[in-house]
Order: sequence, then C-alpha cells, then structure tokens
Amino acid sequence: MFNKLRIWLWGLSAELEYKLYPWKKSTPPQWAKERYMIDSEEILNDHKFDDNDLHYDWLRSHDDKIDRLQNEMVYVCKQLNLLDKKQ
Repeated sequence: MFNKLRIWLWGLSAELEYKLYPWKKSTPPQWAKERYMIDSEEILNDHKFDDNDLHYDWLRSHDDKIDRLQNEMVYVCKQLNLLDKKQ
C-alpha cells in the first residue's frame, strides 16, 4: 500500500515538474524568451563564478571571524586581570 502511494506521489511530482519546467535544455525555447523577455546568453554570462573570487571571499570571511575571536579573547583576558586585581 505504501509503495503504491509512493509511486502515485512520485508520478504526481513528475507531472508537476513537467508543467513548471516545460523545457528540458539549459537554454529556454524561443517562445519563453519572447514571453518573459529572457536573453539566454545574458543570463548565462551573469551566473558565471570565478573560483578565485570565491576562494578570496571564503578566506576573508574566515579572517574576519578569527579577528573577532581574537578581539574577544583580549577583552576576556583584560576582564580576568581586572577581577584578579580586585581580589
């Protein structure tokens, strides 16, 4: 019973996917370009990623996190020193 339900749901999702994504290639058909004013070459050029930029951004984000953690550690050490002096 569960198998039949699963197969039926799979078929339903396949039909829904076919209706939502009517073309099978990475470039849209001519009618979709005209209807939605899509220029496929422009879209493809906008979505290219440069690996060097990605790696630089990743390294920079980690560097920022490390800097923040170092600043917090310095603050905590200062507070601990103040507490030691008060006692």
